[in-house]
Amino acid sequence: MSSDELNSAVCGGLAPLFEWRGLKHPKHLDFQQFLESLCVSPLVPQEVLEVARKAHGLPYPPHWSEEVDAASGALYFFHDLREESSWQHPLTDTFREVLQQVCSCSEEKLRLDRLAARIEEVLTEIQARAAADLQQWIGPLGEASEQYFYNSVTGCSTWEDPCERWRYDIHVRYDLLVGFLVSQERSAAREAVPDMTHTLTSLASSMSSVQSILANSLTNPSAHCADPDDPEASGARWARPRHRRSCLPLPPKATGAAPRRALFSMPPHQQQYASQVRESTGRPPPPPPPPPGPPSR
Repeated sequence: MSSDELNSAVCGGLAPLFEWRGLKHPKHLDFQQFLESLCVSPLVPQEVLEVARKAHGLPYPPHWSEEVDAASGALYFFHDLREESSWQHPLTDTFREVLQQVCSCSEEKLRLDRLAARIEEVLTEIQARAAADLQQWIGPLGEASEQYFYNSVTGCSTWEDPCERWRYDIHVRYDLLVGFLVSQERSAAREAVPDMTHTLTSLASSMSSVQSILANSLTNPSAHCADPDDPEASGARWARPRHRRSCLPLPPKATGAAPRRALFSMPPHQQQYASQVRESTGRPPPPPPPPPGPPSR
């Protein structure tokens, strides 16, 4: 099977990530700082570095954008639905898991058929993890113009569609891991390539069914209420998220294990240029996360 046939067979179930509408792309994200934030050495095997480089250029998840603190030149990330800011890349955990899996496969020097089977196992596991998490969510609730979702375990509501969040996360994992598989197939082009038809067909089938599986994992509001005549069945029993404000609120304070300092920054000449662009467009940037300090009581 040629590399083009391999790529087509495995990617047949999902459109390219760059075809997602409304996604923001990295503009000032430095690759070396990106590696450091993921605890990845620049001396890792070349195939691992190639996956990291591809991850570095991927669009941010839905509703996330890259912003710059004009005062310090530090980069941070802003979620417009949750109205939250973070120093950490929104896909940090996803990228770390994928790169650890790629490193492991690279060290083991798996045959192509075993590598494809390993990737299938990894993607099946993350799909099951997503489905289990989505079972905690009830929705969509509210009017069609203002739909929201309620978590029955935490008691929290959000405007963000958890199904969309998981779908993008899984899509990123597919894109990076399958890209790694294709690159390994190309490097082994001169060797005898085993027949991977069954594994690739299974991967393609799994990819094409991701959206329906995730959507079906959400709990339907009517199914969660035993009495369909209960007025609470309409969603009144589940608190709506706070109303979204037209102006950006102050970001929440850093808590727990989240980074308490900037992880990314721009060189001075880029800072000056970005500041000039913002002034020319008249678009005020979202506020950056707070500076390091003791946790709030």
